[in-house]
Amino acid sequence: MRLVREKVEATIPTASMADIAFLLLIFFMVTTTFRAETGLQVIIPMVEAAEKMPATNLSHVWIAKNGMVAIDDALISIERISDIMARKRQINPDIIVSVKADKATGYKLVEEVLNEFVDASVLRIHLAARKTRG
Repeated sequence: MRLVREKVEATIPTASMADIAFLLLIFFMVTTTFRAETGLQVIIPMVEAAEKMPATNLSHVWIAKNGMVAIDDALISIERISDIMARKRQINPDIIVSVKADKATGYKLVEEVLNEFVDASVLRIHLAARKTRG
């Protein structure tokens, strides 16, 4: 008597695939970090009333009290502001510049930065401030 074996097809079990995909999704959601703009360390002045700016079309400019200037997290010299902002304006004509100047920054420095914006024809400027509690 001769035994005949049936051929068994090799299969990959897929019952736990959804569980594995779900666990990978949770892992990536938990371990992903989003980069936040850091800029320079500035203490923004306080105001009585302020309006919130829309988050779209914004370019952030920080002016530190020691004279350092940063545009979107990149330290630059004041002379380069006009060129950089002109390029940004070509890419996005509706750009709004949010200026965050330290409250101890001299007016002369802020004026120089604002004049660079005028040279680049970037005229939509927002001066950032913190609203006082009350």
